[in-house]
Amino acid sequence: MSSTSRVYEVYVEDVASTKYICLHNQKLVHVKEPLSACEKLYGEIPYERVVEFIDLENAVPRKDILVLDEDPSLLEFPGFLIEKNTQLCLQEVRGRFIYFLVSEGSQVKRGDIIAYHVTGKFEVRNVKSRCEGQVALIVDMPWETPRKSLVVVTSECRRVTVEKSA
Repeated sequence: MSSTSRVYEVYVEDVASTKYICLHNQKLVHVKEPLSACEKLYGEIPYERVVEFIDLENAVPRKDILVLDEDPSLLEFPGFLIEKNTQLCLQEVRGRFIYFLVSEGSQVKRGDIIAYHVTGKFEVRNVKSRCEGQVALIVDMPWETPRKSLVVVTSECRRVTVEKSA
């Protein structure tokens, strides 16, 4: 991965946390505590836990999911919203080592090379996308042997901007 790779944070609707995103008056705002004025409230979760909120069998999120680039140098947090029951395309990648050529927010077409992985015999193999749309999440599961990652692609997500709290 390049040195310009970003770190994304994930927020899920109606999840208790220590950091929240509040939807109020059609604006998303970063808050430290839940506010009663919030129409919807999204709690931060560890990135790897996002799979708990995706129905893997039917390939749909069980709750609304926000994926945000929380770069402290930015004035606002850009990201996107994946709404509950949006159809997803899930692609599992396994290998001893996995190197992604795409990141969250990248557009992919079916057949694009999205990663390569090193097999147990130390052969390098390309991974081609079986999906078309925007890469929403790349969930690394380093505790799996061989190593496993899940690539989540959707054609139905909405770009959002979250205001920083004062």
